[in-house]
Amino acid sequence: MTGSSVAVAGEATGVHWSELPCAIEDGDLWFAATSADADRAKELCRTCPLQRSCLQGAIARQEPHGVWGGEVFYEGIVVARKRTRGRPRNGELHQRDLERQARANLRRNTPEAVA
Repeated sequence: MTGSSVAVAGEATGVHWSELPCAIEDGDLWFAATSADADRAKELCRTCPLQRSCLQGAIARQEPHGVWGGEVFYEGIVVARKRTRGRPRNGELHQRDLERQARANLRRNTPEAVA
């Protein structure tokens, strides 16, 4: 979330931004290179009172990468898991499948569906 949106959301929930998991833990964790670190960031997000608004904001901004609101973003879309480095494995999702998954995720994470 951006600083100003964290402040506004924090005021609405009574939580100070410095109490959020992403402020307490190492910020690099949310942009981790390993799946294990991304899973840890997702786990921490599940405890955050601003998880929904963070996720909605990240979807609206089409965050290019990182863990936002408990979901992994890659090239602006929510993906099921963190991609590993290097060459894709046989059977990896093709671009049109990724786009289809992104559209489904956007429908699933609309404010009406998340609320």
